[in-house]
Amino acid sequence: MKLFLLILADVLLGYVPQAAGCAICLFTIARQKLNSRKYWITAGIFSAIALIIRTAYNIGLIDFGFHTVIIWSIFILVAIFYNRFPAMQSICSILLSGILIAFSEIITAVTLILIYGNENFTAMMNNTQDIDGKIVKAVCGIPANILFVIIVLIIYVIKSILRKRKAQASENASVNP
Repeated sequence: MKLFLLILADVLLGYVPQAAGCAICLFTIARQKLNSRKYWITAGIFSAIALIIRTAYNIGLIDFGFHTVIIWSIFILVAIFYNRFPAMQSICSILLSGILIAFSEIITAVTLILIYGNENFTAMMNNTQDIDGKIVKAVCGIPANILFVIIVLIIYVIKSILRKRKAQASENASVNP
């Protein structure tokens, strides 16, 4: 049961939403529709990449911090070679995702510190020797992942509305010169 909770919290509510959020950011920057087969495949590929690389980190094959660089690099390669998006848009979208993830994690950490206190928060983040500690740490990360996805969805919706308005204004200008 505990292993199931860890997988639920760490993978399904951790890696997957974060990878899907990176795909949303990529498709926003590349001006592509989210409601497409290509988006869902990209989100799935990103999720698989995150799962494989983070598992390699968790079992000690990759050092801390370096796994993020590997994940982002592969995300960029997928965006360029699978999605055929321009390199600069692909790189910028992943860097923007990183900034937004960091922002979401800072907001979440500050909130948890205010709720539990700095000492308790630090203890929760550092207690990963057993499965219970890993579950607590993963659960603490869920709000950051949800916030990240909400932020990139808001950006996507705003950019979509602005694009539609610009297209309508351009269409109106060409019809009524």
